[in-house]
Amino acid sequence: MWNSEWNAISSRIAGIVDASTFLFQNSLTDKRGHESSTQVLIANCDETAKATLDLQRYGEALPIKANDALLRFETYWEAVCSRDSEPIRVPYVDFQRLEQRVVLLASIRSELDHLLVDQNAIIRSHVKRAFQHLDRSLVADREIRQKWIKAFEEGETACEKLGAVHLLLHGIWAFKANSVGERTDLILGNQLVVNDEMKGAAHGLVLTEWKLVKPNDNPEVVKDAAKSQACRYSGGGLAGFELDSERYLVLVAEEEFDKPKDEAVGSMLYKVVSLVLNRKTPSVAAKQVKQQS
Repeated sequence: MWNSEWNAISSRIAGIVDASTFLFQNSLTDKRGHESSTQVLIANCDETAKATLDLQRYGEALPIKANDALLRFETYWEAVCSRDSEPIRVPYVDFQRLEQRVVLLASIRSELDHLLVDQNAIIRSHVKRAFQHLDRSLVADREIRQKWIKAFEEGETACEKLGAVHLLLHGIWAFKANSVGERTDLILGNQLVVNDEMKGAAHGLVLTEWKLVKPNDNPEVVKDAAKSQACRYSGGGLAGFELDSERYLVLVAEEEFDKPKDEAVGSMLYKVVSLVLNRKTPSVAAKQVKQQS
């Protein structure tokens, strides 16, 4: 995959920068005698640039901003290489050619190291924060809790709409799978079409399935139903924006229940999130235990 490939290229660029810096420092007073070293480094730069531009073959698998950066780099690199055929007007022109190449390679390394980080880890972090925020809001904010209790009474669709809006507040587009395995907008109910405007407004796209756990329901059975629906999804192809390592099964209940365990299916983790609308605080639970004893 492009992650390991880019890591190797990035390390190679770092080595070129170090070697070129050493060369430049040792040739400040006298550039004679360094021609062969300069030519070796120029050839190394050209090979490394070719490997960098070859990352474009991954197409949409790369984050869109990384593709944009590669296109800019290609334009600048072609401009630098086009000067190689120009008549030599100054002494030691190879030093200038090397310097231009090293600057461009160092620049694209800095940009891609930032853009090609583990996007899955970033998205997971935002999703985790969003659910923790919601869980604590249900305890601390009576107005939010009453809104969710009303949604619970209205049904699953009302809860998933509220949940999707909350996740979007944290920069996460949540969706569910429909019967043909495509993305469905949790709020509008139609097919979710991912465009540049969406990508620019959020950290990532996440599959969620929302289910209600009523008093007589078995949480394990409810979880299995949610997982079955999540398994319908056959999309993907938005690497860097869509979380492709985890799917979230959100179980909403009025009272506390035994939360089922997360489940891995192949390389996919189905993560169970429990939202309890009338959660007992530690102080209340302690009082109840004391009264019962």
